[in-house]
Amino acid sequence: MSNDGKILADVVKNVHKRLRQEFFKTGDMESVWTNHCKNVSCLKKYASSMHKLATEHWEQLRISNPATSRINWTWSFLQYYFFAGGLQLHRHKSNSDAEWPKLVLKEQKITVLDVGSCYNPFEEYEELDVLSIDLCPAIESVYQCDFLKVTLGMSTVIDGQNVLSLATNQFHCIVFSFLLEYFPSPSQRWTCCEKAHLLLLREGILIIITPDSKAAHSNARVMRSWREALSAIGFKRIKYEKLQHAHCMAFRKNSVEPELNDEDRELLTSKMYIPQDFYYPSDSENDEKDEIKFTEAELAEGFTNLPMFDE
Repeated sequence: MSNDGKILADVVKNVHKRLRQEFFKTGDMESVWTNHCKNVSCLKKYASSMHKLATEHWEQLRISNPATSRINWTWSFLQYYFFAGGLQLHRHKSNSDAEWPKLVLKEQKITVLDVGSCYNPFEEYEELDVLSIDLCPAIESVYQCDFLKVTLGMSTVIDGQNVLSLATNQFHCIVFSFLLEYFPSPSQRWTCCEKAHLLLLREGILIIITPDSKAAHSNARVMRSWREALSAIGFKRIKYEKLQHAHCMAFRKNSVEPELNDEDRELLTSKMYIPQDFYYPSDSENDEKDEIKFTEAELAEGFTNLPMFDE
């Protein structure tokens, strides 16, 4: 990546770091997030940096090496699942109840909610009917919405450029691309996934893409923990692939959201961790050198998550 690209990436990473610092110091997730959402100058700088980083730097990589692109990966999976027999295959594998309502594509369009979209990268695909939302949109085709706080109801309500509510059981696909690691707390990541489950149609797909430039097995324990947490919500992971710079996962909504007691919910929420949650994010440039240590058994388990491993 060029020097300009590194500067832009540092802007993004530093925002994440500051959020973790504040949460570590105060332990008050609500106030940290509220204050962050009020910091308009920070939000705009983040959005501008992410937009430029994605469209000018990552797009060059996408053109030169399409296999590295999270956008290409998502579109390829949606084609497979909705248009090339994937839905029917997984319905058969799961012994789906015959009374399940069939997923119907209106005018052959896949309804997609792209959360944390920034610049609406899926707009180019005619087969997708995309609602793109972001805390601070970089372009006009993305609507402003705090996904953590937005109301869920019977209908999606948009006022100007602001999403006031989202309809449950409405979307064929929800995309969390480089979203969950933004949040400093596992409980916020859990909340996002719970909301996604409510917003998806049954048999719909949640796409989660999270950055990681290490080898596929390096953070296998993290990916396994997320899979366990999402399974408890009512999602089954049906696709995993490690790209050069990201983990790409597709989860299928298999059931209604189960009822969990407080103890189970707390345990499952804690499973939505990222490695950075376990050390204090200092101001040092080398503060992210620490890594979670793995046993030999865990390393071995990681090799089942090699690229193109179908579950």
